[in-house]
Amino acid sequence: MNKQEYRQKAKEIRKGLDTVLISCCVQEQIRKLNVYNDAQSVMLYFPKAGELDLSGLVNDSKNFYLPRMNGNEIVPCPWNKDDKLVLSNYKIFEPCTEPAEPDDIDLIILPGLCADINKNRLGYGKGCYDSFLEKCKALTIFAVPDELIFDCIPVEAHDKKADIVVSQSRIIS
Repeated sequence: MNKQEYRQKAKEIRKGLDTVLISCCVQEQIRKLNVYNDAQSVMLYFPKAGELDLSGLVNDSKNFYLPRMNGNEIVPCPWNKDDKLVLSNYKIFEPCTEPAEPDDIDLIILPGLCADINKNRLGYGKGCYDSFLEKCKALTIFAVPDELIFDCIPVEAHDKKADIVVSQSRIIS
């Protein structure tokens, strides 16, 4: 299958998942990781429909960031759970705070559709996170349901792997 076929398959599988339960389990898996516990600054994502909601992590003692789009470029912005969010042109809620530097972030938790056992990840096809990760020294976690970890997904030269893939029952590092 090609990337587009994997995207379609992942979206179909996601429709049948209990993402609330899976999100809770994945948050607990993330909290077990030394890279998470050692991180001072963590960039999350605000979930779109069907994505895992890891916003419960914001209750932990860390500095949190959310991405904001500036054209096709991601800029990290500080975020507290009570901060106002606005709906972007991409239909994603984004913070209104002043942008930070990518190097201010220790750990990035990435959104997307599916991954493979080699820590390759597949997003929505715009390449925004791949470009953003070029500028960062932060470690990355890709949070994904077990059902969306495949043996092998297609990759291209510009695709950035995750450092760790976390699901409700697996940690691939």
